Amino acid sequence: MVNTLIDGLKERISKAITINQSVGIMLPSKNYSDLTQALLEYICSRTEDAWVYVTITKPYDNLIKQFGDLSGLENIKFIDCISRAAGISNTNPNCVFIESPTMLENLGLEIINVFKNVDDDTNKYLILDSLSTLVIYNDLEIVTEFFYHLANRTRARNIHSVSLMIEEEGVDSQLNKLIYLNDKILKVRDSFI
Repeated sequence: MVNTLIDGLKERISKAITINQSVGIMLPSKNYSDLTQALLEYICSRTEDAWVYVTITKPYDNLIKQFGDLSGLENIKFIDCISRAAGISNTNPNCVFIESPTMLENLGLEIINVFKNVDDDTNKYLILDSLSTLVIYNDLEIVTEFFYHLANRTRARNIHSVSLMIEEEGVDSQLNKLIYLNDKILKVRDSFI
């Protein structure tokens, strides 16, 4: 059942992300691990593309332990907003560590800096994991302003983006409106993949 779920998610994500400039994915927390696995498997299969995975939900080391050694892949770079805030001071050439998820200006700059080193002919993708977690650390209006700014910068540079929102974390209607700033919305449910 889990493999069917992951395969269904990979198919939906792959179609949506190639057609749309920005995709928002709303999901219940119980499907978070399956979605993360589907995203990372899809990224691993697309080695000709450039990916930046911003993790606000889990430290980089946890992602590596949970989903295998992704550090050897040259097509993906990580930006970790959690480790430094949690007092973890690891370094890794495949990951940029931001001091705190409250440092949104630094986060935006690091995202663009990573993509500056990518050829113009390469397809570029950004995963923002997750907007609902970002709102835990920041005021909703500040996150909204950051997300508008980030969306405009990524569109101007032809970077496709995927932003996750875990529904139980953000029942606020204003937060739900934030995900709808994307071109396409995918809603993950157990009964429909």
